[in-house]
This record gives sequence, C-alpha cells and structure tokens, in this order.
Amino acid sequence: MTKRIAMYFLGGTISMSSDDGAGVRPTLGADDLIAAVPGLDAADVDLTGETIAREQSGSLTPAHLLEVLQRASASDADGFVLVQGTDTLEESAYLLDLLWDDGRAFAVTGAMRNPTMAGADGAANMLAAIRVAASDAARGLGVVAVFADEIHAARSVTKGDTSSLTTFVSPDCGPIGRVLEAHTHLFHRPARLPALPRPDAVDAEVPVLTVALGQSPRALDAVSAGADALVIAGLGAGHVPGWWAESVGHIAARIPVIMTSRTFSGPALVETYGAVGAEVDLQRRGVVMGGYLRATQVRLLVMTMLATGASRESIAAEVRRRGGYR
Repeated sequence: MTKRIAMYFLGGTISMSSDDGAGVRPTLGADDLIAAVPGLDAADVDLTGETIAREQSGSLTPAHLLEVLQRASASDADGFVLVQGTDTLEESAYLLDLLWDDGRAFAVTGAMRNPTMAGADGAANMLAAIRVAASDAARGLGVVAVFADEIHAARSVTKGDTSSLTTFVSPDCGPIGRVLEAHTHLFHRPARLPALPRPDAVDAEVPVLTVALGQSPRALDAVSAGADALVIAGLGAGHVPGWWAESVGHIAARIPVIMTSRTFSGPALVETYGAVGAEVDLQRRGVVMGGYLRATQVRLLVMTMLATGASRESIAAEVRRRGGYR
C-alpha cells in the first residue's frame, strides 16, 4: 500500500549552493531537493515537501522544531522526514523525540557533502529516510536519525566527525538498524519513554559549561548569572576541580545544576569517587547526575520542562530516568 510521507526542510548543507565562488549557502528548497532523489518511484510513496526555512543548522532554534511538530501533528501523513543541517541534527532529533507523542515514524536526515560536490550524499540519505518513514517497522520508535543507511535512536546519536560521510554514531549502543536493499532492518527496538507535555515555546536560559584542566571557577559565575538552570560537561565521570565545588554548591542552591561527562561515551557516575568535586561530593551539594545523557540533551530536556512549569524535583527525576543509568 502506498504510504503518504510528509517532508519538512530547514536548510543545511544538503540545500547549499554557490553562484559567486565565495562559499556555499542554503538556497535550495523542498522541490529542488526532492527532484534530485533517484528511485522515488520504486519507493511507492506519496511524497509532499514543505520548505519551512533555509538556514545553516547553527542558526536554527527550538521554535523551528516546534513548528515542524505542529505541522506533523496536524498532518494525515503516514510518516515524516525532517531535512536539515548536521551541526545540530542530533539536538533537533532529541527535542523532537522528547515531544513526539505519536506512533507514526519520524526520521531526521541531512548531508555532509553539498550538491555541488562529487559524491554528494544528500539524495541517498533522503531516500533512506523516506524508506524508514514509510516502514511499518519504524512505527512506535519515536524519532530516529537516518544517515549513511544507518538508523540511530535520537536519544543515543551524536555527530562524531566534522566531515566524514559516516559522521553519525551512537557511542554507547550502536545503530538500531540499517536500510538494506530498499528495506528497513531493525537490530533491536529501544524502550521508548512517554513524550513530555509540549510547550508553546522552549526558551529558558540553560547554558552549558565545559570543564577544562586548571580552569578558574570565575566561568561558573559568569555563565550562571541570570540562568534558569546550568548544565556542566564535567571531567571524566562527571567531575569538577576541587576549587569549583563550593561555587557549584552555591549555584545548585539557587537553580537546577546537572552534571554530565565531556567524554565521548559512558555515563556520569553516582557513587565511585568521593573526592571534593567528584560525584559523591557534588550530589551532597545538590547537583543532579545526568547518566548517559550528553550536556546538549540535558539542556533541551531541562528547557522543555521549565517551559511547562516543572518543579526542581520533577526535573531531577526526569533527568535520572532519561539518563538511563541510576
């Protein structure tokens, strides 16, 4: 049976071209990009495309994603594809996944090579994402990232390389499936948590601060001033220098402070290290450990919950639950 697929376009490398040799910029829209995809006839889909924006992904905001959600929720399509730039693709996928309360498949994709380059990957990624969105197997998965014929859960995927065609990886668990011979093959179905209440806006001030060797705590005061919450990408398993600990505690008495790890994989621990500035000490000072969540994911989770008036206690509980550790 022919599936109806709605595609939404926000710009990114996949849409870039140049007419003056001064670097590529987002210029192409839905019709241009869909027309460049070979093999659509064999995909047996009724495809529609909407250009919502033409932005590099660093210029996207949660408002763009809320508009995508609004359009998808109101649509009678069987599945959905979001096409955007890769710089913030993992964050877009995660925010959509937090708020997508629908069983229909939803894939996010883009490209690493713009259409003017040899071996541009955009058309292949779009076709794979369309196949996933049209697949019965992808229903109920939540939002997934589809790239280089791999399928990644939004809650685990990250961009792992600045320029590789296989940039998207899930360091802690690997892809959940692949697109092979025009079919969606799933290796496993990760457990899906209920969607959060959808706010009208996601605009709370929640900065992310990355800790570095020998760093002064002055950055803490500067970054946390006026913030609604603070996310720290800590050293190792979620640590800060000992001389930060008191300042972190003072901030945690005022606003939610969530600790993640700046490392590529693995969780923020909860009970191994007891030195000043390590996880046992920080939790005594009111810091919440973020488990397997990356700092950018925690930021979006906390921003979303603050937007609906969630309490500090419910935010802490949801961070622990979605962090998937302890």
